Amino acid sequence: MDMSAFAKYISLVFMALLLSLSAVGQQTKKEELRSRKIQLQDEIELANKILEEARQNRQATVTSLQTINQKLRIREELLRTIDREIELIEEEIEEQEDHIQSLRNEIDTLKAEYAEMIRQAYKSKSETGRLMFVLSSQNFAQAVRRVQYLRQYSSYRRQQVAAIEERQAELEHEIDMLSRQKEEKEGLRVQKESERNSILAERQEQQRAIVELQETEGSLESQISSKQAEANRLEEEIQKIIAEEIRKERARAQRKALEDRALSAGLVKGTDFNDRTSNSRLETLIAEARARATTPTPEPEPATSSFAMTPDVARLARNFEANKGNLPWPVERGIIVGRFGRQPHPANPTIKINNPHIEIGTQAGSEARAAFDGVVIRVIRIPGSPFTVIVQHGNYYTHYGNLSEVYVKEGEQITARQNLGRIYTDPVDSQTVLQFGLWQNDQLEDPLPWLSR
Repeated sequence: MDMSAFAKYISLVFMALLLSLSAVGQQTKKEELRSRKIQLQDEIELANKILEEARQNRQATVTSLQTINQKLRIREELLRTIDREIELIEEEIEEQEDHIQSLRNEIDTLKAEYAEMIRQAYKSKSETGRLMFVLSSQNFAQAVRRVQYLRQYSSYRRQQVAAIEERQAELEHEIDMLSRQKEEKEGLRVQKESERNSILAERQEQQRAIVELQETEGSLESQISSKQAEANRLEEEIQKIIAEEIRKERARAQRKALEDRALSAGLVKGTDFNDRTSNSRLETLIAEARARATTPTPEPEPATSSFAMTPDVARLARNFEANKGNLPWPVERGIIVGRFGRQPHPANPTIKINNPHIEIGTQAGSEARAAFDGVVIRVIRIPGSPFTVIVQHGNYYTHYGNLSEVYVKEGEQITARQNLGRIYTDPVDSQTVLQFGLWQNDQLEDPLPWLSR
């Protein structure tokens, strides 16, 4: 192979490698987009089922409007996902067309080279003949070399034919792939148009629900006020429980630190002190033991954390933190119908609401499940309201509200995804909504960024 042919070969190999790497990257992106699209379509299907259950009421409700709003957000994200899929396919089509043109150019070059070889072979044959070419050798060694040359030349011609056939087959395959990509792009365009039409229809449904709710504005304001008051009462109760749990955890950690000091001073648990020995008495025993010691022992470093935790609790908290963005959803299938924090009310933007949790809509009969390993510290029920379960994960706490039935008890160790209870379905509007909240120490956090996408 001469240097120009070798350089051409290296160039083709390098181009094929670049195309291969690009194809792998694009395929990964397409798979991610398809996976996300399937998830979004599943959420839309669930929203439709939730709304179908609510239509039994035949009257617009705030939760129905929130479900419609969320479905619109999901559809808009689905539309963006389809747009990105189309962009990737257009990039693939452009690369495919460039690759096809390169293959055609390469086939033309191979055919031209082969035609030139045939012409040269015919010319050589007419002038001297293959036999005369060998017989005219000056000696036997030269004759052998000429025979080898003729064989290599013949082999190279066969390789050239094989290369043309191989490139032709590859070209046909690439053309077929290009055709399928164009079909896929057209299918996505049709799907995009369908989603646009669905968004227009759902926006009309949204407006009808808003108008219907605003027609009962006095009743609506009363409902909002009542719901906010209930949320505030629940939040205050949870805050008290968490504050008490923090106090207990701090006391446990302080007691352990005190006992560690006693042990380092030479006292023996069970002989010199026990669990019933008061902290003040233990401090006295430590001081007396240190006074008797001939060699002073250093005092352990005091805890500096604002929330002193025992090692097991601290380990659980670290594990919880490490899973931010990957916590399992507290329902098997659900969509966000109420977001965390202060925000305009969906039916009347002039009214501000403050959600201490997120609200997850699901189907009737669904169950709440733990977002992480932990321990149930309290099951509470405010008069006139469903149950709420509070779970501790170190210095993090999750609460699961609006349960009609509870499967766990206080003090029970639970694992991630363990069912905690059945979610309450409101008999008035047929809506099934889980209230899911998150606290770090005694501070509320938005739980949504902690959940897996």
